[in-house]
Amino acid sequence: MQIINVSQEADYVVRAGKVFDGRALLPYEKTDIIISGGRITAVEQGAGPAPDSCKVFIDLGGCAVLPGLVDCHVHLALDGKDFNRAMDLWPRESLLLERIGNDLRKTLDRGIVAVRDGGDRQWVGFRARDEVNSGRLAGPRILSPGIALGKRGRYGSFLGPGITGDQIEDTVKKTAARGVDHIKVLVSGVVSFKEYRRVGEMHFSPEELGRLVWHSHRLGLRVMAHASSDEAAALAAGAGVDSLEHGYFISRPTLEILAKKGIPWIPTLAPVANQARGRLGEGHTPEELEVIEKTYRRQLKMVYRAQELGVIIGTGTDAGATGVLHGEGLLEEMLLLEEAGLGRDQILRAATASGSLILGLEKELGMVIPGLPPYLIAVRGNPLENLQALENIEYMILPSAG
Repeated sequence: MQIINVSQEADYVVRAGKVFDGRALLPYEKTDIIISGGRITAVEQGAGPAPDSCKVFIDLGGCAVLPGLVDCHVHLALDGKDFNRAMDLWPRESLLLERIGNDLRKTLDRGIVAVRDGGDRQWVGFRARDEVNSGRLAGPRILSPGIALGKRGRYGSFLGPGITGDQIEDTVKKTAARGVDHIKVLVSGVVSFKEYRRVGEMHFSPEELGRLVWHSHRLGLRVMAHASSDEAAALAAGAGVDSLEHGYFISRPTLEILAKKGIPWIPTLAPVANQARGRLGEGHTPEELEVIEKTYRRQLKMVYRAQELGVIIGTGTDAGATGVLHGEGLLEEMLLLEEAGLGRDQILRAATASGSLILGLEKELGMVIPGLPPYLIAVRGNPLENLQALENIEYMILPSAG
């Protein structure tokens, strides 16, 4: 893949084939994307030579162009391969940054221009964000909460230190003061692979979660909520969180609440589905495999129901979770959304325009429209005909830093 950085000082015409603008496929066989001052100024039918006023003409050779992709849920502190080994690197700064740097390059290579981190106890993802922002590491845009906020003594000790109910306001305030991009809250534990529908216990009471969300919003921070049971999902929705993560046993009534309130759902299909495949599948008993299969297949059905109800769906991989590798997990997630019955246009929308909206970056990326900076990818083939075309990314076009 070739990365093309466009300068604010030059005018460009990018000649593409088909263009999916984040909402729909444009009708042109050849499409010109005009860029001036570091922003897209027009998207129009392409024909003939470049205009005389154009300083730089970039011919993408008929590639299909779409917005750069967004992964709404990753854990940069983990590698998706070996949980304990990844944690062992946390205090070993140079080795840790080398591993994260490799994963960030793989993420870019898969056409992903922005990721939202889910936090960790040592602020690893937050530090990675700062390394990218400073130019010391190459990678996508990273949004990080620093740590995840959960109850002391319950699931998630690797994600955050754990707090008590009377520490909510102070912890939110101190976390925000460090410059995080959002707040991550643990509302429940995780799904069991041994007993169908069993989920780890709840973390917060309705009153506590309501306070956490209120204080976060007062400080201008969105809240992403880990919630695996329907009880947890309903509690999170009722508290007014800004996105619901996982929701493996979500019900139709809870989906209706999400639709009514406009709360996006990031169903993270890959971390469970991948457990039933290949080497990971061989590590489970037949009984466990049956639970895993039932869990993710139910999730597929609820994803389809969610889109019928008008719930905003975002693509999030939980990359870093065992069996989900940074970068390549996004196409796996998109193929699972297709297995759920979503149309390819809906899936691409989830991975572009909806993803940027969930991250709060809709004024910067996620669509190919005038006014936005050019965060674009170009692929051989047409992903609206076959999502596997996203394996063949030829170009990434990005605005130059500064």
